Amino acid sequence: MKDKIKAIFFDVDGTLYSHRFHDIPESTKETMIKLKQQGYKIGISTSRCRYETKNLPRFFREFPFDAAFYDGGALVMEKDQMIHKAPIDKNALKKLLQMAEKDQIPLRYSTVEGDHFAYPCDWQIKDNFFKLYLNMPIVKPYEGEDVFNVLAYPKTKEHLEKIYSMHEEVNIVEHGDKTMEITAQHIDKSKGVAIMADRWNLTMDEIACFGDGYNDIEMLKYAGLGIAMGNGKDALKEVADIVCDAIDDDGIYKICRELQFI
Repeated sequence: MKDKIKAIFFDVDGTLYSHRFHDIPESTKETMIKLKQQGYKIGISTSRCRYETKNLPRFFREFPFDAAFYDGGALVMEKDQMIHKAPIDKNALKKLLQMAEKDQIPLRYSTVEGDHFAYPCDWQIKDNFFKLYLNMPIVKPYEGEDVFNVLAYPKTKEHLEKIYSMHEEVNIVEHGDKTMEITAQHIDKSKGVAIMADRWNLTMDEIACFGDGYNDIEMLKYAGLGIAMGNGKDALKEVADIVCDAIDDDGIYKICRELQFI
């Protein structure tokens, strides 16, 4: 396995970044440095937009990642170069926004430069958002920009069903915490992996991916080696090749040692 894998992609929240401590575990930092020294290409795959990574720890912001997928795979970058973008179809987006405004479903949307709430929303949503990301989108009506990722917060089963009615126009992931993540049709984190594999002339068998959430399922299924965190969702563990220990139990360090990556 050590000689087979050439590139490793990590989800961020719950995989690299612990919300319990609002930091990257020291063992994970050590592992990432050693992986780079061993010559592996290292990337991140996150549903955060670029703006939402600005308050992550200094180690993360300064680490020399080879690639990054933001917005759930809709925006793909190699170092500082944007190499692929897949915004949500604007007709579908306008339909979603009109539905949300009519039914008062809070929406946060992200662009290349930032993230915004489409309409004023409850303080509970703002509070939970800040606890996760340590930043707060401002309220700004949509003005026709390219949008790469939407978070919807349905309040009722009817709201949920209305959003799911758009499943043929957009990609939808339900996170199980009254949050729905919406990207362009057929876009998920696995698409970023495929793009970088082609760019680096790698096969999928040469790529390992780590994750913990529902939006990591397709990525782990697609990777040559899919590793679910011990703190991850059960549905993700079911498709993973390996389940390592939890993020706060040095899971990444232990499995990378076991697989002789470091």
